Amino acid sequence: METVLITGISGFVGATLAVELYRRGYNVTGVDRSDSPKNKELAALVKNGRVRIFQGDLNTFDYDMLPYADYVFQIAGKVSPWGDLADFDRINVDGTKRAIDFAKKAGSKSFLYLSSVAVYGYDGYKNRKEEDEKHPFDNPYSISKLHAETMVMKYCKELGLPYVVIRPGNVYGPNDFTSSYQIYSLIEKGKMPYIDHGRYVSCFVYVGNLVDAIATAGTTPAAWNEDYNITDGFGETLHEYFALVAETMGVKPRFISLPGPLAKAFSTVLEGAYKLMKSKKAPFVTRFSTYQNCADYHFSIAKAKRIFGYEPKTSLKEGVRNTVDWYLSLKGDKA
Repeated sequence: METVLITGISGFVGATLAVELYRRGYNVTGVDRSDSPKNKELAALVKNGRVRIFQGDLNTFDYDMLPYADYVFQIAGKVSPWGDLADFDRINVDGTKRAIDFAKKAGSKSFLYLSSVAVYGYDGYKNRKEEDEKHPFDNPYSISKLHAETMVMKYCKELGLPYVVIRPGNVYGPNDFTSSYQIYSLIEKGKMPYIDHGRYVSCFVYVGNLVDAIATAGTTPAAWNEDYNITDGFGETLHEYFALVAETMGVKPRFISLPGPLAKAFSTVLEGAYKLMKSKKAPFVTRFSTYQNCADYHFSIAKAKRIFGYEPKTSLKEGVRNTVDWYLSLKGDKA
């Protein structure tokens, strides 16, 4: 039985990936700062000894504790709309390099890095391809992700280690406590804000579709030494996505629309004030979250379809239904 190592295994994407790889018959090991995943399926596998999680972070974990891994999936990283670039690079670049060193030493067959479509910037586009220029937004997360994926491609080539770079769109789905929970809560209350009536095309990807792409690309030699955009490819606007969530939830689709220029100006002034105060806490509205919703933000998935047969198996309607069911189940748990 082949063994996989997943960094960031307790997080939203990492945990879903761990369950998928276990179902595919792999021996799954992970590294994370937390050994208590919120994903109930993964938590059960850990409790039953089917999956093992080692506690540690990218910069300090002792990889000598792990004898080998046939495939390494680097999912962990610093994700935030706010902070210092040096801190992001220390984790996303330096920490990733340590994981590559382990993969090489362990004789791994491939190394997969989870990047982000944020590396392309927010200048407005549809069907942007992997070879198109990348102009990341002036934000430490976006810039650090480009630094990291560039390092992965260069360093892995130098070492002769096959690599894959995956750039997911806006990930949603069950167990997403980072964004989906908050978004669905605001939609339920009729308080979800968006810009220009949510008319711009977005780039959602259901977590099940994403981990299917990650698991397949990382273990398929024909897919190696390439980079891929991964979204659902349905081309929905933000309003269409939010309205579907509201309909599935059984509530009226009531949203708060803000004009793009006003939203940009407000987020810029607010960030400026926070920077003057040298605040380590992110503003409740950031330029990063604002600007990506002020223009079309959509990517081609033709390359992934062509090279390793990626096809989104879960439709937008099914994905939203699954996520709403999960969200409502949490409310039942609290009752």
